[in-house]
Amino acid sequence: MQDMLTSLLAHGGTTIVVASFFAVLTTVGVVLRLITNWSTKAKYGWGEACIITALGLYFAQYGVQVHGIVEGRKMKSLMDPHLTTYLRAVYIAGEFYFPVIFFTNMSILFLYRRLFPVQSFKLLTTILMVAHALWVIPAFAAETAMCSPPSVLWEAPLLIPEKCFFYSTFFIVMCSVELVLDVCVLALPLFYVSRLKLPWPRKAELSFIFLLGGLVVITGIVRILKSAEAGVQAIDFVLDMLWLDVHSGIAILCACLPTYRPLIVRSAAFLSSHGSKLFSSRGSSAAKSAGKSGNSNSTGGNGLSNGTIGSGGGYKKYEKFGSLEEVQLVGLPRGADRV
Repeated sequence: MQDMLTSLLAHGGTTIVVASFFAVLTTVGVVLRLITNWSTKAKYGWGEACIITALGLYFAQYGVQVHGIVEGRKMKSLMDPHLTTYLRAVYIAGEFYFPVIFFTNMSILFLYRRLFPVQSFKLLTTILMVAHALWVIPAFAAETAMCSPPSVLWEAPLLIPEKCFFYSTFFIVMCSVELVLDVCVLALPLFYVSRLKLPWPRKAELSFIFLLGGLVVITGIVRILKSAEAGVQAIDFVLDMLWLDVHSGIAILCACLPTYRPLIVRSAAFLSSHGSKLFSSRGSSAAKSAGKSGNSNSTGGNGLSNGTIGSGGGYKKYEKFGSLEEVQLVGLPRGADRV
């Protein structure tokens, strides 16, 4: 228990900063995903519902964590009543973790089903969805009933060795199962991407986007190594909160990253168009002021406007490449989903 107080004082401030940073970052990430859906006129579906639910749960977890750490850092000793508030917050915040990861991964799987409309792929995503349900239900139930009764954790912490199960073992097992599921979700689209009829740079781009999800696996491993210690019943709750925020936040962001390409293409087209018009107008003005011949003025104006990305034909071609042609979210051209 004394180690818990030391860890709280040493890492509590950092945990609040990291949690706040990812709360902002995940909000921006989910909003951009929704904006991309709107801009491509794609229908909002179960994937968007799941990621919004995950974000809402993440914010609930964030609020409880910050409250608990702020109160916990006021402790002067292990007999301080602030210990009760802190441990209760630890318990409640832990209740949100499994649902956050569950809804985040479900969002990715629903995205895959829209991205790869192939029967065999849909079957695999269905199997993974069932596997996630079989993981989250017992994990959430065990997390809830870690002590008998749960209030022992914060009302009588000295009875934890007698009234609570060996939490570090449960933590390592459940987090390891989650990492296996994460790897399966990560690897699932790579085989299908490799069979798409696309230029290899485009395949590499798609594969890289999906492989960014590997950061979730890495942070999950670090979380286990930093938080749990073999032979110790409890884990380091403060370090666990820190890496839980990093792990969950990166998971939510990685669930949104594959959807951004249409928005990036549209933004690039907009900037190219306006930039070209700006340079075109400046060049045209300079040509008019310096030219002495009407013909030379006309030629100069045409030469500056017709060969740019921002001209009518070029812009329309760029626009088509980044709009309804890319409702499949990562920009697969028509026919590319035939594997």
